[in-house]
Amino acid sequence: MQKSVQPQFIYGSKGFTLVEVLIAMAIAGIVMGAIYSIFISSNRSYRTQDNVADAQQRARVGIDFIARDLRLAGLDPLGAGAGFESAAASSLRLSADLDLNGVIDTPLNQERITYDYDAASRTLRRKLYEGTASESAWQPLIDDVSALTFTYLDSSGSETATLADIRMVDIAITCQGSDAQGNPINRTLTTRVICRNLYM
Repeated sequence: MQKSVQPQFIYGSKGFTLVEVLIAMAIAGIVMGAIYSIFISSNRSYRTQDNVADAQQRARVGIDFIARDLRLAGLDPLGAGAGFESAAASSLRLSADLDLNGVIDTPLNQERITYDYDAASRTLRRKLYEGTASESAWQPLIDDVSALTFTYLDSSGSETATLADIRMVDIAITCQGSDAQGNPINRTLTTRVICRNLYM
């Protein structure tokens, strides 16, 4: 008759008990959950800041376009009649004799420009030679614009509605973005532009 072989357990041998393994797994789960939570939060923050930066950059581009042309408004050494042609709260038309030939004429030189906020499409747009035979189609410059406001000032800094008295223009433009959850974020930039050629 054969003897059955019984496994021999050596007490004091190194190993993990089931309780220790469960505790280790619970701690690892808590740590991994915390790391995942931090990752998700950081990722949301990154996407939100990226969208905010995009909204600010679009507003900056819009202001730069308008400010560049406003600084040239009224350039008229030969008496072509350049200056402001219309000035409303969300649109303006200006001209400058850029080729110095005494006439506001050449479409290629962009001597007559209209800027307008189209609320329906939420777009800042531009048109060349509005109201003339050389009139171009509206060109969209930036989108997702929530608001655009022009305030016209005379040489003393007071608001004016008289085209001939405009010497400075305050521009306020608001562009919209969204955070990581899709909630809207608005960013507004403002600046004052001095119409250098109109200070004579």
